[in-house]
Amino acid sequence: MTTDHKHWLVATASTEHKPEHLQYQYTGYCRALVPFLADAKKSPVTIYGFLSTRPNTSKFIQLIDQCTQVKELLQNSTFSSTVWAPSDTAFQNLGNKLPEEDVLTFLQAHISPTFLPIYFLLTAPTVDLLLLPGQLNGAQRVTVRPSLTGLGVNYNATVTEPDNLTTNGLVHIIDQVLLPRPAIYSFIITLPPHDFDIFQIAVQKSQAVQAILHDQSRRGGVVFIPTNRAFRELPEDVQKFLFSDEGVTSLQALLLYHIVINRTLYSNRFYDIDSPPEQFVQTPEVTPDHTIPTPVTQAESLWRVLKGVRRFSLPTCLAGRPLLVTVTRHGGLISMRVNKIANITAQDGLCGDGVCHIVDLVLFPPPQNGGVADNERVLSVGEAMSRLIQLV
Repeated sequence: MTTDHKHWLVATASTEHKPEHLQYQYTGYCRALVPFLADAKKSPVTIYGFLSTRPNTSKFIQLIDQCTQVKELLQNSTFSSTVWAPSDTAFQNLGNKLPEEDVLTFLQAHISPTFLPIYFLLTAPTVDLLLLPGQLNGAQRVTVRPSLTGLGVNYNATVTEPDNLTTNGLVHIIDQVLLPRPAIYSFIITLPPHDFDIFQIAVQKSQAVQAILHDQSRRGGVVFIPTNRAFRELPEDVQKFLFSDEGVTSLQALLLYHIVINRTLYSNRFYDIDSPPEQFVQTPEVTPDHTIPTPVTQAESLWRVLKGVRRFSLPTCLAGRPLLVTVTRHGGLISMRVNKIANITAQDGLCGDGVCHIVDLVLFPPPQNGGVADNERVLSVGEAMSRLIQLV
């Protein structure tokens, strides 16, 4: 298990799906975030100029100097961006020298094309990067989560020096480099086996599922991953049936119902199959002079604006049968529910070709004569077969 997996899994998401209850939780959340809003000072130079004068970002600026288009971008006073700049110490953990052909991708994975001060990041679970992976139907994203040690980025890095304002954006100094995101298949098989080996074994047994996940023509996707505990909550005879020779077809159908392709739903962003990416709550406030609200002025009111409920019907690989994902948000607290019955307990497992979410129940398609709202837990082998085999 990678360190970033470990940190992602312990960052438990809210499972409160009633907006009024989420609002109550958010009161304490706001108070806890105030220490993150440190006073920011503006430097009268561009991002490139700022990084060039910092003694602890010399290795990062050396890479920028190798890439003319990135250097010009960070010198451009009309283009506003946010740079996640690894310190020189962070590069010590990288090991071998970065190959020249990988420098551009590396830099794109450390730059966001918008102005993202800490006050906004505290309510934005994921944000865009400049990087546009070939197998993702939108920009690669980076996760941002407050923790006891500081603002976490992609679960492996921490912002050590936030909100360094410049004339064309700002710089957040981080203590680790942001590594490339794995493919969904690699992400799944490197999850901790003691919590996920039932799903891992099922995926490795299904050639159809592996073909979907390895399909180079796919653009984005979502995999809902049940925990071992979720499988063990099924009746014992259903568990045995699914992993028996007789249940092979049903197990494959079950897996297909947990996979969505060519659509990518994050906790705060949706990449559809044929439309521009939609940030369905709010984009950063326009701040042409790159000012930052203080806790006693705008910040708290801005946080409270970010609220609401959105529902997404996502066609799965099981004959297009949809999953209904309900996203409830109040400020930086977001809960996600699938088919009105399963909670997403870990959100936004970022991949280079989509995203993974952990669910606390195994998902079965509802009966053909009922809607998603009628979805109930499967109680018998006969019921499991009737819901699955008819759709294969």
